[in-house]
Amino acid sequence: MPRRFLPLLVLLLSLAGCAFVTPRFEQNVQTDFVRADMRKLTTRTLELYYPARLRPSALRIAARVEDCVERLRLLPRPAHSRSRVLVYLTGEDFNNAYVAPDYSSVPQQMVLPAHMSLELFNLLGFGPAELGSVGCHEAVHYVQMEQTGGLWGAVNTVTGGLFQPNTLTESWFLEGLAVYYEGRLGQHQGRPHSPVWRGFFEATAQELGGGFHAGYLSPEHRRMDPFGGNYLMGSHFVEWLARTYGEERLWRLVEAQGTTLLPPVAVTLRFKAVYGATLGTLFDAFTQDLARELPRRERPPTQRVLAPEVGYFARLAASPTDGALATVDVGRDAVPHLTVRERDGSPRFRRSLTQFLPGRRWISTHPLNMSGLSFTADGQSLFLVAADVDALGSYLSRVWRVDARTGEVVRTWEGLEGMGGGVTPDGQAYVFVQVQGDTANLVRLELATGARSPLTHFEGQVSLGPPAVSADGRIVFPRLTPRGWNLALREADGTVRPLTDDAHFNYSPRWVDAGRIVFLREHAGRWQAHVLDLAGGEPSRVTDAPHLVMDVAPLGGSEVVFLNRHGFDFSLDAAPLVVPAPPEALAQAPALEPAPESLPLESAPAVTPPLEHRLDILSDEPYSPLERFFLPELRAPYVYALPDASAPGRFIGYGGLLLAGQDRLGFHQYALGVEADTRLRDPSLTLDYGNALPAPWYLRLSGARLVQEGRRDLQASLSLSRTFWTTPVRFSLLGLRRDWYATSKRPGVRTSLIGPSASVSYFAGESTSYGGTQRGIGLALGAGVYPLAFGETRPFADVRAELSAYLPGLPFVRRDNLQLSLVGRVLPQSPEGLLQVGGVPLGTFALQRRQGPEDTRNMPLRLQPGLSFVESLRGYEDFALSARQVLIATARYRYRIIFDHGWTSLLWLAPSFFISQLEAEAFGTWARTDGRADHRAVGGALFLRTRFGQAFPVSLFYQYARRFDDGLGHLHLVGIAL
Repeated sequence: MPRRFLPLLVLLLSLAGCAFVTPRFEQNVQTDFVRADMRKLTTRTLELYYPARLRPSALRIAARVEDCVERLRLLPRPAHSRSRVLVYLTGEDFNNAYVAPDYSSVPQQMVLPAHMSLELFNLLGFGPAELGSVGCHEAVHYVQMEQTGGLWGAVNTVTGGLFQPNTLTESWFLEGLAVYYEGRLGQHQGRPHSPVWRGFFEATAQELGGGFHAGYLSPEHRRMDPFGGNYLMGSHFVEWLARTYGEERLWRLVEAQGTTLLPPVAVTLRFKAVYGATLGTLFDAFTQDLARELPRRERPPTQRVLAPEVGYFARLAASPTDGALATVDVGRDAVPHLTVRERDGSPRFRRSLTQFLPGRRWISTHPLNMSGLSFTADGQSLFLVAADVDALGSYLSRVWRVDARTGEVVRTWEGLEGMGGGVTPDGQAYVFVQVQGDTANLVRLELATGARSPLTHFEGQVSLGPPAVSADGRIVFPRLTPRGWNLALREADGTVRPLTDDAHFNYSPRWVDAGRIVFLREHAGRWQAHVLDLAGGEPSRVTDAPHLVMDVAPLGGSEVVFLNRHGFDFSLDAAPLVVPAPPEALAQAPALEPAPESLPLESAPAVTPPLEHRLDILSDEPYSPLERFFLPELRAPYVYALPDASAPGRFIGYGGLLLAGQDRLGFHQYALGVEADTRLRDPSLTLDYGNALPAPWYLRLSGARLVQEGRRDLQASLSLSRTFWTTPVRFSLLGLRRDWYATSKRPGVRTSLIGPSASVSYFAGESTSYGGTQRGIGLALGAGVYPLAFGETRPFADVRAELSAYLPGLPFVRRDNLQLSLVGRVLPQSPEGLLQVGGVPLGTFALQRRQGPEDTRNMPLRLQPGLSFVESLRGYEDFALSARQVLIATARYRYRIIFDHGWTSLLWLAPSFFISQLEAEAFGTWARTDGRADHRAVGGALFLRTRFGQAFPVSLFYQYARRFDDGLGHLHLVGIAL
């Protein structure tokens, strides 16, 4: 057999699943596109679809993204990159950006928001308005995925686009390459220029002495939370590869990956072909260089620890009155909490923020989504801004007022667009950063009335950071300038003047007193706390933390308190408010001098320089709703043959055609498949149509005529679905008819099933990286009515409810949990035994050893229309029960043993291999069918969770169950779950 025959056969067999319809965009983005007046901007390099209201932002973002794409395409190796880049810009606040690969009916595309509202992006070297630079990160992905040649290039040319091999490049290289270039494409922005990014990496490297194993490249390695090893470790490894061997080899590897037939296989050997060494050897050399070159730094004697562990991520504020210290923090063994400590670091209270019941006031509680923590002058109230999820799935921001004595959230203010800032010392107002389009401004929220008034009137592309408000009404805030993040002061009369103008990432200001501020500023590449006298002078450094200072705040008049990065976590530290070394020189901006030269508010310039890239606009026109609808994205004829199992030596020929397409905004989608074979000579036909115009609802209509040996199916379905917040809701109408052909032993049988159904599923919980869900509640409801069923006129119904709860496990264990669930399902008026209970395999493949009678459940053909009614039952994987109704109670205890260890490849040819954890389970189940028969089982299981190629999860398991009813005994299962 030719060595390429098997992969080609796999390709042909996979085509049958490639013609489908699914929402092209996330629900919130699709809704924005449906409701907005959409336009299409065409330049020499881009096709950009955007809401008309965002045209100024769209032009600025397009200019930056086009500049990055063209810079990338000028690199030595990218040769398969000449078509226009397909970009979508949305006004929805979803704090993400991504590139979707070319697959089936969806072409390769980039999706960008007009702004970001999480302060996290400021910390990572961007800004709320720097979506052009975020787009540069995505442009690297786009150009990398375009590099497709060899057999896959030919297949994509014929089919319109089926698969891009670089999409299966391991995540650390995909994201590491993009992070490496995001700060090297014309502007000094992004993670390569972020002291937070650098501080996180240096702290982890020092903790291990540079001795990383390859598992740290995996997104699954939880010690690399919150950024992920694929991003943090991957970017530094790629930087080392580029520095040691040159950038050209990075793209030689991309080229080699793009022309290979099986991209997940033999990745390490492709590295050897390009670099002269295997991937494992290269990574070992990287870690050795790191251990040799990274200087070891320790806390200075003057830096004292108030709390040694405050989680892998936290945000901090300090009370100016009593010195109370508030953190919102999360750990690998701790759920998100609000913690308030006394001035000496002793805890005042620690309170979980999660709400569980339907109608909850908020959903998200992670500190990554928090900003603007600040106390009122009397220390009685803590204010912050929390980013949360709205009904469409977009981000919204709300102000919280928290009782600093108890942790109770007393009140919230809704509907903010942007990030946090600071409460006025008198507690009457809160000043926050409002972001609209790609423009940020300061806005004052009156807490008593909810009225809002703008404090700045910047226009154009402007990025700001959280402000701090003084007692006399002055506001100091960071803004992104041509040289990076710098500080500015808004005087009480509304004028704005710069306080710094350099490239030292000046950020996070807090008032020490009426004349001084403390803030963060790079020194020797690390964020340290500095003090600046507003009357003039130079910033004075007051800390010498080993790797990273975050959220510095004055503690009385003699100390500063801050988050100190050490190892893989933060500690809460304090240091004297004195200068440990001579102050560094700083060229102050002329506007520091009190002067009539201070710019009036309305004339303050935009904070980023005009882009030098000239956007050559070829057209800018309204969107045509059926653009490219009639040009299929997927057009795949195929022919292949397989051995006939019933006639050795003979082959069955198969042939078919797949067509799939949609308009450019995914309003209308279709997929058509036709297949016939030489044995049945009766074609099968499938047709799907999707409509996003009712967005946020998605409408799907499907029909099929499927011919298999012994039967023919006619199927039709209509569904309408959406998600409210995080709760999916679905309505559907199903029609099935199956004709079983007559044989020599029985006559033909026709059966059918027609009826509507609906379902809803709710879950709220809190989890940890190591312990999984610690507390949670879930509720799922579903119902269907089938007025025409199985050739009879007597209708029947299908009603199902499930209630689940998660509880913490044993005291002080932390990496365990207890899940309790109760399932009730009833099929009133259904035929006897229609509901199957149990008999659902555990995993994809399993070997079993069992005691007891064999499973003899045998459904008559008239009850097999193409839809099964099944409930799984733990411990009964090998035996199916028949019923009309069932009540199932299950308890499962799970303990996790964490490994988080990986290798660059498995046996040279296989991709990377990562062992995540071993899960030990104990369970008990009880089921009662038809109100009279009990079915009980207890047992235990072991699951070894692994992942190949950073993308393919594989679990090895063993389960033992002891059954007490139905004449069953022991059951041993060993297998694989995918």
